[in-house]
Amino acid sequence: MTTSAMSVARFEALAESYGGEIARWPEGEREAARALLASDPTRLAAVLAEASQVDRLLDLAPAQAVGAALLGRLITAAPKAPTTARRWVAGLSAALGLSAAAFAGVLAGVSLGGYVHAPAFPSTAQHDESVTAAEVYQDLQDALREPSEL
Repeated sequence: MTTSAMSVARFEALAESYGGEIARWPEGEREAARALLASDPTRLAAVLAEASQVDRLLDLAPAQAVGAALLGRLITAAPKAPTTARRWVAGLSAALGLSAAAFAGVLAGVSLGGYVHAPAFPSTAQHDESVTAAEVYQDLQDALREPSEL
Protein backbone atom coordinates (compact mmCIF):
# COMPACT_ATOMS: atom_id res chain seq x y z
CA MET A 1 0.00 0.00 0.00
CA THR A 2 1.43 3.37 -0.93
CA THR A 3 1.11 6.22 1.48
CA SER A 4 0.13 9.67 0.42
CA ALA A 5 1.17 12.83 2.21
CA MET A 6 -1.22 13.89 4.92
CA SER A 7 -1.97 17.50 5.71
CA VAL A 8 -1.87 18.89 9.22
CA ALA A 9 -5.58 19.74 8.95
CA ARG A 10 -6.39 16.12 8.10
CA PHE A 11 -4.24 14.94 11.02
CA GLU A 12 -6.10 17.25 13.39
CA ALA A 13 -9.49 16.14 12.04
CA LEU A 14 -8.56 12.47 12.55
CA ALA A 15 -7.35 13.19 16.07
CA GLU A 16 -10.68 14.88 16.86
CA SER A 17 -12.66 12.01 15.40
CA TYR A 18 -10.69 8.96 16.53
CA GLY A 19 -8.74 10.15 19.55
CA GLY A 20 -5.13 10.46 20.58
CA GLU A 21 -4.00 6.94 19.72
CA ILE A 22 -3.07 6.55 16.07
CA ALA A 23 -3.70 2.80 16.41
CA ARG A 24 -7.45 3.58 16.65
CA TRP A 25 -7.46 5.55 13.39
CA PRO A 26 -8.54 4.06 10.05
CA GLU A 27 -5.93 1.64 8.78
CA GLY A 28 -5.37 3.49 5.52
CA GLU A 29 -4.51 6.71 7.40
CA ARG A 30 -2.16 5.37 10.08
CA GLU A 31 1.07 5.15 8.10
CA ALA A 32 0.73 8.67 6.66
CA ALA A 33 -0.14 10.00 10.13
CA ARG A 34 2.95 8.41 11.67
CA ALA A 35 5.12 9.85 8.89
CA LEU A 36 3.68 13.33 9.43
CA LEU A 37 4.13 12.98 13.21
CA ALA A 38 7.79 12.08 12.66
CA SER A 39 8.28 15.16 10.47
CA ASP A 40 6.81 17.64 13.02
CA PRO A 41 6.66 15.93 16.43
CA THR A 42 6.42 19.02 18.65
CA ARG A 43 3.33 20.50 17.02
CA LEU A 44 1.50 17.23 16.35
CA ALA A 45 2.30 15.66 19.74
CA ALA A 46 0.30 18.52 21.29
CA VAL A 47 -2.65 17.65 19.04
CA LEU A 48 -2.47 14.01 20.14
CA ALA A 49 -2.14 15.02 23.81
CA GLU A 50 -5.27 17.16 23.61
CA ALA A 51 -7.20 14.34 21.92
CA SER A 52 -5.97 11.91 24.59
CA GLN A 53 -7.36 14.19 27.32
CA VAL A 54 -10.78 14.07 25.66
CA ASP A 55 -10.44 10.27 25.44
CA ARG A 56 -9.76 10.05 29.19
CA LEU A 57 -12.78 12.26 29.97
CA LEU A 58 -15.00 10.08 27.81
CA ASP A 59 -13.65 6.95 29.51
CA LEU A 60 -14.66 8.41 32.91
CA ALA A 61 -18.29 8.87 31.85
CA PRO A 62 -20.52 6.04 33.05
CA ALA A 63 -21.93 3.77 30.37
CA GLN A 64 -25.65 4.20 29.91
CA ALA A 65 -27.76 1.08 29.59
CA VAL A 66 -30.99 1.14 27.67
CA GLY A 67 -33.96 0.48 29.93
CA ALA A 68 -36.33 -2.36 29.17
CA ALA A 69 -39.30 0.04 28.95
CA LEU A 70 -37.57 2.18 26.32
CA LEU A 71 -36.51 -0.88 24.38
CA GLY A 72 -40.08 -2.22 24.44
CA ARG A 73 -41.48 1.12 23.19
CA LEU A 74 -38.95 1.19 20.37
CA ILE A 75 -39.82 -2.33 19.28
CA THR A 76 -43.57 -1.69 19.31
CA ALA A 77 -43.13 1.61 17.44
CA ALA A 78 -41.09 -0.01 14.68
CA PRO A 79 -42.94 -0.29 11.36
CA LYS A 80 -44.40 -3.69 10.65
CA ALA A 81 -43.32 -5.65 7.61
CA PRO A 82 -46.06 -5.86 5.00
CA THR A 83 -47.92 -9.15 4.88
CA THR A 84 -48.01 -11.32 1.79
CA ALA A 85 -51.62 -10.40 1.13
CA ARG A 86 -50.85 -6.69 1.34
CA ARG A 87 -47.97 -7.09 -1.13
CA TRP A 88 -50.26 -8.99 -3.53
CA VAL A 89 -52.92 -6.30 -3.35
CA ALA A 90 -50.35 -3.58 -3.99
CA GLY A 91 -48.88 -5.47 -6.93
CA LEU A 92 -52.28 -6.29 -8.38
CA SER A 93 -53.46 -2.69 -8.13
CA ALA A 94 -50.31 -1.50 -9.89
CA ALA A 95 -50.77 -4.09 -12.63
CA LEU A 96 -54.41 -3.17 -13.10
CA GLY A 97 -53.56 0.52 -13.28
CA LEU A 98 -50.88 -0.05 -15.90
CA SER A 99 -53.20 -2.33 -17.87
CA ALA A 100 -55.96 0.29 -17.83
CA ALA A 101 -53.52 2.95 -19.05
CA ALA A 102 -52.30 0.70 -21.86
CA PHE A 103 -55.87 -0.15 -22.87
CA ALA A 104 -56.80 3.54 -22.91
CA GLY A 105 -53.79 4.28 -25.11
CA VAL A 106 -54.69 1.53 -27.57
CA LEU A 107 -58.33 2.66 -27.63
CA ALA A 108 -57.32 6.27 -28.28
CA GLY A 109 -54.90 5.20 -31.00
CA VAL A 110 -57.50 3.08 -32.75
CA SER A 111 -60.23 5.69 -32.54
CA LEU A 112 -58.06 8.62 -33.66
CA GLY A 113 -55.86 6.78 -36.13
CA GLY A 114 -58.59 5.44 -38.43
CA TYR A 115 -58.24 8.18 -41.04
CA VAL A 116 -55.30 10.16 -42.30
CA HIS A 117 -55.88 13.44 -44.07
CA ALA A 118 -54.10 13.92 -47.35
CA PRO A 119 -51.06 16.18 -47.07
CA ALA A 120 -51.42 19.76 -48.23
CA PHE A 121 -49.39 19.40 -51.40
CA PRO A 122 -50.30 21.42 -54.43
CA SER A 123 -52.37 19.19 -56.63
CA THR A 124 -54.58 19.45 -59.63
CA ALA A 125 -57.66 18.50 -57.63
CA GLN A 126 -59.26 21.37 -55.72
CA HIS A 127 -61.40 19.25 -53.40
CA ASP A 128 -60.48 18.02 -49.89
CA GLU A 129 -60.57 14.25 -49.75
CA SER A 130 -59.93 11.92 -46.85
CA VAL A 131 -57.64 8.98 -47.32
CA THR A 132 -57.72 5.89 -45.15
CA ALA A 133 -54.61 4.53 -43.55
CA ALA A 134 -54.95 1.36 -45.59
CA GLU A 135 -54.82 3.35 -48.82
CA VAL A 136 -51.72 5.24 -47.72
CA TYR A 137 -50.10 1.97 -46.68
CA GLN A 138 -50.93 0.40 -50.03
CA ASP A 139 -49.53 3.42 -51.90
CA LEU A 140 -46.31 3.19 -49.89
CA GLN A 141 -46.02 -0.53 -50.57
CA ASP A 142 -46.52 0.06 -54.30
CA ALA A 143 -43.88 2.81 -54.26
CA LEU A 144 -41.39 0.54 -52.52
CA ARG A 145 -41.98 -2.25 -55.02
CA GLU A 146 -41.62 0.00 -58.04
CA PRO A 147 -39.28 2.92 -57.23
CA SER A 148 -39.05 3.94 -60.88
CA GLU A 149 -42.65 5.19 -60.83
CA LEU A 150 -41.83 7.90 -58.28
